[in-house]
Amino acid sequence: MNFVYTDDLDGISVLLVEDEALVAIDVKAILEMAGGRIVGPAYSLGQGFNCADRGRIDCAVLDMNLHNESVFKLADVLAARGIPIVFLSAHSLDVAPPHHRGRCLVRKPFNTFSLIRAIRTAVAGSRAPAVPISASI
Repeated sequence: MNFVYTDDLDGISVLLVEDEALVAIDVKAILEMAGGRIVGPAYSLGQGFNCADRGRIDCAVLDMNLHNESVFKLADVLAARGIPIVFLSAHSLDVAPPHHRGRCLVRKPFNTFSLIRAIRTAVAGSRAPAVPISASI
């Protein structure tokens, strides 16, 4: 894994839910070096729910499988709050419920730049201005 110092995530608050401690430590370090603020890391689904209630979250990075427990209940709650989600997993999106299959997936083992780019893209997409219905006709 290559680390990079950048400010690409400056001011972005990221909820990190990852059950593998070493991966969580690496991801936290990568995102902090890129200027992000980490909420967590949470190592279980329960911790993820607790962390989700800790202040502002601009994006969530979620492992799909937490100690053989699916993260999709948490993903549903975050999506209902309008929080963009990036899945970080060795699994494909085929294991996700249909309403989460269009989300960004960064495959493990991951590239630092692809993770940062996925977060920036997810956040930018959530901040995109709404297009009035009359303008799209």
